[in-house]
Amino acid sequence: MSRIKRVAEVPEDALLTEQQVAERLELSANRVRWLTINGYLQRGVTPDGVGGLTRESVEHERAWRSGATSLQRLRRGLRHVFSWLP
Repeated sequence: MSRIKRVAEVPEDALLTEQQVAERLELSANRVRWLTINGYLQRGVTPDGVGGLTRESVEHERAWRSGATSLQRLRRGLRHVFSWLP
């Protein structure tokens, strides 16, 4: 299964750094990278070439985390465990 890296071009005020995202979601920087790799957080770039994570994807993840049941969290975790196995 090939993974497509999506990078959106967005205004500078619509980007957050990984550290800002980690603080906002109350996660470690490694967990933020993992969410990005698995496609839950979307990378963005400004027209000037400055990169970060889109505020929209962070707010979507925040909303999912606040409303996800234990079963939904388990399914999400298992889906990624099996997708990363050879």
